[in-house]
Amino acid sequence: MDTKTNTWNFGNRVLYQMCEQHPLHNDEDVIAGKIWLIGRAYSAAIERKAGDNIVEGENFYAAKVAPMIRASDLDGWIKSVRHIERVTVDNVEQVLSVHKNFTDLLKDITGIEKRSLASKYLHFHLPNAFFIFDSVANKELRKRLKGRRFKYPKEYDDAYAAFVVRCLEFRNTVLERTGKRNTHPRELDKLLLGY
Repeated sequence: MDTKTNTWNFGNRVLYQMCEQHPLHNDEDVIAGKIWLIGRAYSAAIERKAGDNIVEGENFYAAKVAPMIRASDLDGWIKSVRHIERVTVDNVEQVLSVHKNFTDLLKDITGIEKRSLASKYLHFHLPNAFFIFDSVANKELRKRLKGRRFKYPKEYDDAYAAFVVRCLEFRNTVLERTGKRNTHPRELDKLLLGY
C-alpha cells in the first residue's frame, strides 16, 4: 500500500500486519486483541456506550465479544469479498452486505449499532474493500460534495451505504480526475481527516 509519511503510518502498519498475519476468527484471544486494538486506536471501542450489555465485574471481551464473533460467519463474510481490489458500482453491494452483517453482529453483542467500528475492523482485514466511516470523515465528505444528491442501496446500513456511495463519487469525479489515480480508501480517509 502506498501511503505518504505521517504520524500514524507505523501504527496503521502494525494493525494491517496484525490482521494479515491473523486473518481468521477461530481463536478468542486473537479476536479480542484485534477488536480491542483497532477499536481503541480508532476511537471506536466496542464497549463504548454498550451500557447494560456490560456486566460489572465481567470481562466483556472474554465473556461476550470474542465468543460471539467466533461463533459467527465473519470469516465467510470476509472471504466473500476478499477478491475485491477496488470498490466499484459493480461490487459495492457485496461490500455493503458484509458491513451490514458485521454491524448487525456487533449490535447483537453491544445493543447499539457500531458501524464505525465495523468499517474500521473490516478495513484492516481488507484495506481495498472497505472505506473507513466515522462522523468526522462523513461530515467532511458531505461538505465537499455539498448540493449533490446520490442514490444508494437501501437494504443495507443506511449511513454507511450513503457514505460509501459518496466516497466512490468523490474518488471517481474529484480525486482521480485531478490526477490521483487508484486512490486507496486509506488515502481518502487521510484526506478527509486532514492527517
